[in-house]
Amino acid sequence: MKKENFSRRKFISVAGVSTFAASNLILPRFGNAHSSVVSIEDNINYIGPKKGFTPQIGTLISMLDWLNETVVNVTKNLTVEQLDYLHDEDSNTIGSLILHLAATEVVYQDITFHKLEDFSKENKDKWNVAMELGPEARDKIKGNKIDYYLEAMNAVRASTKAEMKKRDDKWLLSGETKAWDWNNYCKWFHVAEHYANHRGQMTWYKKRLPK
Repeated sequence: MKKENFSRRKFISVAGVSTFAASNLILPRFGNAHSSVVSIEDNINYIGPKKGFTPQIGTLISMLDWLNETVVNVTKNLTVEQLDYLHDEDSNTIGSLILHLAATEVVYQDITFHKLEDFSKENKDKWNVAMELGPEARDKIKGNKIDYYLEAMNAVRASTKAEMKKRDDKWLLSGETKAWDWNNYCKWFHVAEHYANHRGQMTWYKKRLPK
């Protein structure tokens, strides 16, 4: 099979940026997006193939990293009390939502990399509370500084990247997980969608933190 010569520059073109109200837009990184000092490979605002991955997988990773950065930006300055804040009895804390994102990524690692239908037993013991959220998570996931949550999220992403480097676009576009009819790309797109969904919740809760 002929291997095409892909590059991030060839993959994307800049057609212009729409103007949004600042209050509605979360940018993952400001300032040097177009600086000659920042390479395409290092610029989080370029979505496309990445060195070390096949083209479609690299593009997926760049999207996941962009979404990860929005979570970091909206939570990085929160105190323990703010991370533990419960808006009402049916809410989840911002801290537990960050761990929920990590747990979601772990379960899709098990589903796609290891062809399981759920967490492995070891991962279920470690991550199921964060996955399920609800009363148990409200009771157990609290009292941690932001570094605790972000380090957990980043460690899970490092594992995702290490496994993705072992795979190619043919694998990504396939789907062999028993009764599932999604291909692997769709499963990982669901992980991306989960980040966007719950980051929105975090932003909503953050705006309602007690003064």
